[in-house]
Amino acid sequence: PRSSSRKHINVTTPPFVTSFWDTTSPIARLACARQYTTGLESAADTVCLGEAAQISAVVDCKIVLVASAALVCVATSVGPSRQARAHIQMQANPATATSEVPLRFRRLVAQSAGESVRAVAAVRELETKQPGEGEVLIKVLAAGINGGCETFRARGERVFASLKGASDFALGSEGAGIVLQVGQGVSLRPGDAVAFVGSALSELDTVKESSCHRFGVASDLDPKHFREAAALRISGLTALVALELTGQISQGDVILITAAAGGTGHFAVQIAKLNGARVVATCSTDEKAEVLRSLGADRVVVYTKEDLSKVLDDEFPEGVDLVYEGVGGKLHTMALAHLKDGGRQLQVGYISHYPQAAGKDAHEGQGEELGDAFWGGKTWELPGNKTVYFNVWGGMKRATFNPVKRLFDLWAAADLKALIDPAPFTGLEQAPDAVEHMMSGQSTGKVVLRLP
Repeated sequence: PRSSSRKHINVTTPPFVTSFWDTTSPIARLACARQYTTGLESAADTVCLGEAAQISAVVDCKIVLVASAALVCVATSVGPSRQARAHIQMQANPATATSEVPLRFRRLVAQSAGESVRAVAAVRELETKQPGEGEVLIKVLAAGINGGCETFRARGERVFASLKGASDFALGSEGAGIVLQVGQGVSLRPGDAVAFVGSALSELDTVKESSCHRFGVASDLDPKHFREAAALRISGLTALVALELTGQISQGDVILITAAAGGTGHFAVQIAKLNGARVVATCSTDEKAEVLRSLGADRVVVYTKEDLSKVLDDEFPEGVDLVYEGVGGKLHTMALAHLKDGGRQLQVGYISHYPQAAGKDAHEGQGEELGDAFWGGKTWELPGNKTVYFNVWGGMKRATFNPVKRLFDLWAAADLKALIDPAPFTGLEQAPDAVEHMMSGQSTGKVVLRLP
């Protein structure tokens, strides 16, 4: 019997279910349908299956799919289980929820602060909770890897010192995925594709809508779009804000970009060129040099083969107007030495001094000095009216445009490429591998973890 109170759950039937259905008898199909719908409805709420229809049931916290090739009516005499009631309740409002919200999900956490991400990482299974006011629940498809940030977080150091005595704290920063549910007062809708900042090393994440940027409808996009969006959300945005707002790059500027083939460096190369600057880019290999030339770099210095200081002295004797620097060590010192009077150096990191990346830091004193300035968001005013900005986000206060929108608009118009490192890290268990790969200096573009 048809009933207005009947719940409709639209899902996609996986191949193994179709195969089972095609190779079993009608009686077996009906028995299977009866067995797996017992948790969903009472006898008063019969579930009707039509031609090629599909139903889903919750059995032991898993979604079970049953397909029908003929008209079948399935009535059950057992009331909803606790898990089924929870699933049905989560699906009750089609305006704020999609048809498939897992009851539980897995998240990467640090069991406690320790030596490294690998030393402390563990996967925990958690219960899915509905998003609160102003929040959205996201199915994460791609998580950006910020090796330094995750290492300091895992160690409970610098701005993460409050985590020193904590347990099972979430890991991850930026990601991209699909909105599954929304709370009250939210303009995003289920099915929207978003790039966000949160605890992205997780199958699901609940974040404030304000941390999200919508870049389309998920059904219209490919997995690569989510990986690229994750790269844009912090690494790309850092480059845009630092150069256009804090550094105030202008037509004709000469800019030195270190680690130019890295996660944020390759964005800096392109944004500098879009602003009419002349780009001097450093990298460690010929392969990376080819990538940088393809992005428009005017002069590429493979520092393992060429003396950067000599190149700058010979080819840019007047010095450089702007520096985008994330390495530290000799490169930091060399860049400052070639900065023009009135020049600006944007210090976006100091990876050569990070734990694990540096090994035994040969310039530990410099690493501490840079670390104190970086995490303290300091600004150094140096002789010759030179300025070093350690808080490269400071220019946001002078923004007359939406930087995130500008960034994604450039990407959508194919004026900005988001390069993803080809190493295929997949699943939460491979997050430590991805962090170590990023910290090794061998990556090209942004390292991104794929979540199935």
